Amino acid sequence: MQFTVSGYYGCGNAGDEAVLAGIREAFLRRAGDKVRLVVLSQDPERTTREHGLAAVDRMRMATVRRTLRESDLLLSGGGSLLQDTTSMRSLLYYLWVIRMAYRQGVPVMFYAQGLGPLKRRLSRALVRMAADRAAAITVRDEPSARLLAAIGVKRPPIEVTADPAFALSPSSSEEIESLFQREGLPDDAPLLGVALRPWGSAGEVSNEAGARLLKELQRQCSAQIVLLPMQVPGDVAFAESIARQTGSPDAFPIMRNAYSPATLLGLVGRLQGIVAMRLHALIFAARMAVPPFALSYDPKVDNLMDRLGLSDSLARWPDFDPEEVAGRVAAILSERDSRSRCLAAQAADLEQRALRNADIALEVAGSPLTPKAAGP
Repeated sequence: MQFTVSGYYGCGNAGDEAVLAGIREAFLRRAGDKVRLVVLSQDPERTTREHGLAAVDRMRMATVRRTLRESDLLLSGGGSLLQDTTSMRSLLYYLWVIRMAYRQGVPVMFYAQGLGPLKRRLSRALVRMAADRAAAITVRDEPSARLLAAIGVKRPPIEVTADPAFALSPSSSEEIESLFQREGLPDDAPLLGVALRPWGSAGEVSNEAGARLLKELQRQCSAQIVLLPMQVPGDVAFAESIARQTGSPDAFPIMRNAYSPATLLGLVGRLQGIVAMRLHALIFAARMAVPPFALSYDPKVDNLMDRLGLSDSLARWPDFDPEEVAGRVAAILSERDSRSRCLAAQAADLEQRALRNADIALEVAGSPLTPKAAGP
């Protein structure tokens, strides 16, 4: 049985690669080697090397058409694919893949997608038409389900599951130790991760806000600050710029290399807490029961924190008071044990919901496998 996977893969974004790694792990746990995943990737060789999955060039129309024709199901997702904030062209690309699957007679599943924003009337109409023909729809949060209902999607039933990355398991302790040595991170001190990203046109404002935040976190939190880029090299350059603006860049070590999602997940598990803009840095923290604090630049960040019951652990980027945020983070760290226990319980539930995505895909494809038969 072959499933094609469409998403923002092979582009070097750790969050999207975590989604793909989570999809792979979910199917391995539910179906073993009975499902072959073929990824539509920007860099097929890299995707195969990093994930051990077959991959084809997502921009070659003939190749995509042939791959779909040979498949039993198209998984559109996960991630924030169907939105028109990044660009209309991005939305049209993912809808083009879906339309091509329909033309080949291949069923489509919206797989744990985070939908929206859809600002244009045309965007809403196109997504509605694509969704109404889907064999199954799962979304990673309630706002995505409400958006589909609001734009008039009538069928199929929409199930709220969880981001596929919640099915991901961390790398071995040996791999995490190797990362610490390679990056020169201290292993004898509490660590506070900070995962920022460039966003918007007000670069100087963002740099200043980030630098002030680092200095306040250093002053108020009893932990070594470590900058964790989630997209290399873009986030590394941004981290370097804000570290320089603090006036003491050597005080804020930066992870400069790209790592697998499983290795990053294991690293996050070693932290006392994390302050992040990047959605999947926050998801990694929740998965590993590490208290997160979100700097929100997008509704998807708000949606995650609301779902975790942590809407009080959030501030707006870049319009926040660094001193006040650092104080809130310090308070969170002082309550780490109780917060971690609550997160651990939620992570277990979200893991099962992430696996539920694979269960539904197998049902749609007519697999005789069931979750019980496939294992926990």
